[in-house]
Amino acid sequence: MSTETKKNTWKLIIQLIVSIATAIATTLGVTSCMGANVYF
Repeated sequence: MSTETKKNTWKLIIQLIVSIATAIATTLGVTSCMGANVYF
């Protein structure tokens, strides 16, 4: 693999991880907000 290809691969992997992390954070945030609304 060329250096350019490796760079693009890592960029893709990092973007994927960030997307998944954001999705999880959003889900947890929504869940905690819903939980707070139930109790208060």
